[in-house]
Amino acid sequence: MESFTRELTPEEQEQMINKIAGEVIKRRLEAVAIMFLESIKPMSYVGSQLAMVFVGPFLAIFGDLGINYIRFFEKRDNVEKLLRKIEEETKTRDEEEKKAKEESKAISKRFNLRLDLLPGFCLREEVTRSEERSGTIGVSGKESMGGLVTVSFENTETSPPDLAQIVSDHLSKEHIRQALMLSQETLLKEMKREELKIRGHKACMTAYEWLDPTGLRGRIESYGLWCNKTQRLFLMGMKTRPLKGDKTEKDHVRDLRMILGSLKCH
Repeated sequence: MESFTRELTPEEQEQMINKIAGEVIKRRLEAVAIMFLESIKPMSYVGSQLAMVFVGPFLAIFGDLGINYIRFFEKRDNVEKLLRKIEEETKTRDEEEKKAKEESKAISKRFNLRLDLLPGFCLREEVTRSEERSGTIGVSGKESMGGLVTVSFENTETSPPDLAQIVSDHLSKEHIRQALMLSQETLLKEMKREELKIRGHKACMTAYEWLDPTGLRGRIESYGLWCNKTQRLFLMGMKTRPLKGDKTEKDHVRDLRMILGSLKCH
C-alpha cells in the first residue's frame, strides 16, 4: 500500500521527465505529445485520481512503475515541466540537425565526397586535413553521445594487393590514432575480419575490442574501400564510447555505422 500513497522524490520526477521527453523526441511525436499534454493539463489531478480508483489495484501487479506515472501526472506542475522539456529538446534537436546538414555540405564541397553527419556529431578541425591527393576527416559526437569517426583517403592508380593488411596497419598511424583518441597504452584485440561485397569497390572490415589502462573497453571497426571509378583508397574507422552492456549501446554503434555507411565516393 505504501506505493499508492508515497510522494515521488524530485529525482524520480526528473528521471521520468527526461525518460518521457527522450522517447517522444526519439519517435518524433513532439507535436502529438504537446497537444495531448495541453489537453489533459487542466484535468491532470482529476484524471489521475480516476485512474487510481479503476486501475490502481491492477498496477500493483507490475510494481511501482505504473503507479509512479499516475502520481507523476496528478501534479499539473509536472505536466508543465514535461511540456517545457519536450519543447527544449525539440529545439535542440532541430538546431543539431541543421548544423549537421551544413557540415555535411561543407565536407562534400571540401573533399569531393559525401558523408552525412547525424545530429549531435560535428567535424573535428584539429585532426581534419586536406591535401592535393589525400585527406583525413575526423568526426566526434557530443559528450552525451560519445563516439568517434575518421575517414582518410588517397589517390591510387591500382587496386591494393592486400587491402586487409592496409586496414590493419592504418590504426598504427599517428594521425589516425589522434583522430580516434587512441593512446599508446590502449590495447587492441582483433575480434573479426571479413571481406565485404560492394559493387564497383574492393572492401573489407576488421573489428577490434579496445581496452585502456583504466579498464574501460569498447569497440573499434576499421574499413578499407578502394573505388575503381575514382581510383581512391578510403580507410575508415569508428570508435565507440566505453561499453557496459546498456540497452542504448546498440543505437550508439548503429549511429557510428550509419555515418560511415553514408559515404559516397562519386
